[in-house]
Amino acid sequence: MFPYERRLEQVFREVRESPLLDVLDQHRGPGGPGADPGGLFEMLAEDGYPLEPRLQECFFPYRNMALYWRAADSGTTLVGEFDVVSIDITPETRLAVDDLARKESDRALLSELRILDDISRGGEGRLAAMRFQPGVTNPEIWFLDRYHDYVRLDLDYRDYLDHLFITKGVTGWQYLFADVRLGEREYAYVLENLRNMLRIFPDEFPEYDYAPLTARLEARL
Repeated sequence: MFPYERRLEQVFREVRESPLLDVLDQHRGPGGPGADPGGLFEMLAEDGYPLEPRLQECFFPYRNMALYWRAADSGTTLVGEFDVVSIDITPETRLAVDDLARKESDRALLSELRILDDISRGGEGRLAAMRFQPGVTNPEIWFLDRYHDYVRLDLDYRDYLDHLFITKGVTGWQYLFADVRLGEREYAYVLENLRNMLRIFPDEFPEYDYAPLTARLEARL
């Protein structure tokens, strides 16, 4: 297994084996053993997108890997999902610019974004995307939420996956890395999910350090 494939499989296992969480869906897209990332990154470099080695090391051999879960206790607001895409700039990862552009100035940004994480199973209409610009070796990560402004995250692709392993994709975790005020009423549902994660996960998944996320949440209230 590739290292990040192994870590994603570990998240699948952790959530599946937790008595506090129920898995609603889990799947892997096309691909599998035998994939060779070398050709992919050579092609990207030839097209003008030479990616840093730290990003290339995050390759996993499936087109996407997805998980959707919720708290086993129906009285606890705690939901999470991810559908992460292995680094790609093929047409399938392009955004629907006409659907997403709220104003004309959005179109240039949206045309440069490629889907990284399609967070749509829960019906919230969120996604994370990488911004591919010629010559940029470490693309920006943007978070798009149809209910809020589009925000740039203080993360790169590798950071995004690393924190996905910790949060298991809990709803709104990306806002911990954005310039937003989570104490505002519009983020009430996100805030409740984050607080429940930080209350429950440190005991349930003690091998992960949740203190930095707690500090980030407090800084955004």
